[in-house]
Amino acid sequence: MTQAIFLSYASQDADAARRICDALRTAGLEVWFDQNELRGGDAWDASIRKQIKECALFVPIISHNTQEREEGYFRLEWKLAVDRSHLMADNKAFFFPVILGDVAEGRALVPDKFRERQWTKLNDDVSITAFAARIAKVQAGSASSGKSAASSPSNHETISFATAPQTVAPLQNGAQFPSSTHVAENFDPGLPPRSLRDDNLTGGIPSNVGPSASEKTPSIAVLAFANRSASADDEYFSDGLADELLNVLAKIKGLRVAARTSAFSFKGKSDDIATIGQKLNVATVLEGSVRKSGNRVRISVQLVKVDDGFQLWGETYDRTLDDIFAVQDDIAQAVVQELRTTLLGESAGADAKIAAEIAQVTAARSENPEAQRLVLQARFIAEKRTTVDLQTAIGLFKEALAYDPDYAAAYSGLARALELLASYGGGDAIPIWVESRAAAEAAIARDPNNADSYLALSRFGEVALHNLAFAKAQAEKALALNPQSAEALRFQGGMLMRERKFDLARAALAKARSLDPLSPMIPINLAMVDYAQSRFDEAAAQFDAVIAVTPNWWMPYAHLSRVQHCKGDHVAALKLHVFWLRLRGNNSAADFCQATVDKAGWQGYMAAAVADRKQAGVLHAACAYFHLVLGNLDAAFASWHDSITACEEPIWMLTADPRFEPMCSDSRYAELLKRAGFSE
Repeated sequence: MTQAIFLSYASQDADAARRICDALRTAGLEVWFDQNELRGGDAWDASIRKQIKECALFVPIISHNTQEREEGYFRLEWKLAVDRSHLMADNKAFFFPVILGDVAEGRALVPDKFRERQWTKLNDDVSITAFAARIAKVQAGSASSGKSAASSPSNHETISFATAPQTVAPLQNGAQFPSSTHVAENFDPGLPPRSLRDDNLTGGIPSNVGPSASEKTPSIAVLAFANRSASADDEYFSDGLADELLNVLAKIKGLRVAARTSAFSFKGKSDDIATIGQKLNVATVLEGSVRKSGNRVRISVQLVKVDDGFQLWGETYDRTLDDIFAVQDDIAQAVVQELRTTLLGESAGADAKIAAEIAQVTAARSENPEAQRLVLQARFIAEKRTTVDLQTAIGLFKEALAYDPDYAAAYSGLARALELLASYGGGDAIPIWVESRAAAEAAIARDPNNADSYLALSRFGEVALHNLAFAKAQAEKALALNPQSAEALRFQGGMLMRERKFDLARAALAKARSLDPLSPMIPINLAMVDYAQSRFDEAAAQFDAVIAVTPNWWMPYAHLSRVQHCKGDHVAALKLHVFWLRLRGNNSAADFCQATVDKAGWQGYMAAAVADRKQAGVLHAACAYFHLVLGNLDAAFASWHDSITACEEPIWMLTADPRFEPMCSDSRYAELLKRAGFSE
């Protein structure tokens, strides 16, 4: 038998290999499987060497068993296959590595050649059947098309079919999720998880149906690139390249690009291309892998059509770090060309026009490779959004600016990181807001087309400048520059909620969700609109849905705590308060709340918190509410004025939090609104 598929495996994995073999044969493919094909007097070693020399595809099966065996005949098979591959063209698909179990790819004991391909996890019969179907398509494409499905070294990278349930990471500090609706009488925040309300949800988060993947506008999702480097510390680099490429493509007119939050949500998961395309409402998916070694980088990418899994384009690049963004531009140009010719039927040969478009949207990029690398690393760290990570990212952005003082993206990233630190860092926010504004303005001076810089200015206008009109104008500028910016639409929706224009707020947020359907932040904002209208059950259901997907994120628990306050269940609210404080790592404030409630009850805690705000770890805005509950209206107004002076983030609560409705009838409320930036 020649031109068959060769399965290479450790003897302990024979049963799994047989299941894979059976699935491939059921799909109409020839497979050389040694337990079947070695007959009687066949020379075992010679037969295997012959089959590896002549096979069409080589499928190494990587598992805990191969990890535990530093020696084994399968390792000779791997070496023979690698030796043969050196005679092949770089763009020929030959290796199709698969993984059994939870082997970490970065630590797998395999030849380097295997790392140049994305791997497929096969954890059950469904994933094995899907893998066989995909290989059949590749083989059929090779046999029947001049544009072979196997024309790229990464054509198989479109598949990651494992459908076993994903394990949810344990909550930090050993905490468990307390119910927002059923809380035991004793004050114990360590309660077991509850069943979550997730009817009619996509991935646990409610979402509207966005633009159809079949509409005429070419649509694409750029997935996080797989890190194939020897060190896991290089993950920032693979993520950063995909992020940069996504940003470039998003600026190309006539192309709809899935937002980063949604596209990167599939990182480390096993969803196949069809599922990803359906969830993101896109017609194509771009995926790839990056291997960095010293100053050399190998990038493998492929563009895959969602409806049939066919590869439209693929390429592998071997470059130095100095040339990395030239590679990005090459990829962007090839992707745009392929989408326009394949999906829109435009004539080929528009390379010069597309190259000019790419050059225009990347004109403000730095030419300093170290500044570029530092910005990629800073963005990766800033996305974690903890106080420590934000401070680290801020340092890296500033280091990048030391290499290139005119790097607009570094200023823009710095402005965003400072804005997040000012909003949620818990320290003195005013000097951080001032620095954030300066960085945003420096970014705009160097690149007036950077939408993200205007969003940083928008947040400054809303929270620190107390000028809602200015904030709205900056968000509108960002939207004009990037109409696909889900973040700009989210900002707009939040400000409309502050103005109590709830229908308009919902419309803006619904559009944001169609662009970024898997973002956890947009459902939070939609739930806040429900909350502002005193629709507490609806709001709680949406917060619960976000928790189902992001159980370690503190924000939905904080909002659920407010819901419980509105329902009059202050004990339940404070249990959630303790819980989200621990998720954020503020254990001293959580301990203070726990101990005080145990000793003096919820009223005693509120009195103690307003008496020693810093020890309680609460903002002036929270003290305003505590004063209100305790019946001290004058102190509530004074705390709100202190909150405005301190430029605290929850300024939205002044108009959109039902807990403060008792203040609205007081004549002093109008003065508060004026200080907070409302013209009326």
